Amino acid sequence: MRRFITTALTLLVAAFIMAGPGLADAKKPDAIRFAYQPSHILFVVANELGWFREEFAKDGIAFDAKLFVAGPPIIEAFAGGRLDFGLVGDQPALLARANNIDVRAVGVPISGGKSLALLVPAGKTLANIADLRGKKVGVTVGSVGHHFLFLLLQRAGLKPSDIQQVNLLPPDIKQALEQKNLDAAVTWDPWVSTLELDGTATKVVDAVGIKNNANAILVSGAFARDYPELVDRALRVLIRAAGFIAEHPDQAAALAAKATGYRLEVVAHSLPNFNYDIRLSDAVLASYEQTAAFLRESGVLRKDVSVKDLVDTSFLERIGAQ
Repeated sequence: MRRFITTALTLLVAAFIMAGPGLADAKKPDAIRFAYQPSHILFVVANELGWFREEFAKDGIAFDAKLFVAGPPIIEAFAGGRLDFGLVGDQPALLARANNIDVRAVGVPISGGKSLALLVPAGKTLANIADLRGKKVGVTVGSVGHHFLFLLLQRAGLKPSDIQQVNLLPPDIKQALEQKNLDAAVTWDPWVSTLELDGTATKVVDAVGIKNNANAILVSGAFARDYPELVDRALRVLIRAAGFIAEHPDQAAALAAKATGYRLEVVAHSLPNFNYDIRLSDAVLASYEQTAAFLRESGVLRKDVSVKDLVDTSFLERIGAQ
């Protein structure tokens, strides 16, 4: 009998070791805290359909979706240990790593250049970018829009000091353009589509061929180390949502409008302006490198940052999606 018990225990331990750490282990989070922005329709659709809640409820894990208006506040929440996942532009993600915030970019929630634009108030015109010299330009400092504005100025032979840069969050940019308190502004969808459809502002140029608005799916380093299987499963849900958007764009727009409070026509207008491929492709990595170079050249960074320190393709590779 003793030999049987010893053998059984040995087999049980061996089976546990072979299985590796998993959710059968008592170590699992009570909840997953996931931050997103209104432009992250991939997440919004999956969340509205209840796919995240269903996926993690299998293991008794709650899912807590947190809405933010821009990337920098999401990074602050990561720094305070209040998030497990967050969807942000590449500039906030790189700045986080440069400031020793332990996050990893494990995928891409949106990319492309159509969703990012320079606008002027209705009734105003801008013959060329060089005409911004001395003008008041609204932008969310630390966002992907900040980098796009820098690139536009650079192409026109201007420096950031040649304009009056006004640091505003997207809702405040909208209000300032409505009141004509700005000469121009850079922001992203759904704000761009809202301003255009309302007749509040006119698009001068989008970022196609200039700046790939490649955002990042960030995971806290501690969460990625402790619960890699949960990261895999979250990525699978987002991939499922990408398929849903491709097959049912009208339904996806309706779901996103309901969840975000934006008018259906605004969401439908902005939906095709994004690419929903979550892979960390060569094009995405090149965009991250471009942003890292901008942060160095502009003096925003106090120290250098490497894209390799931010990006982790292992999760996508493990689920066969990279």
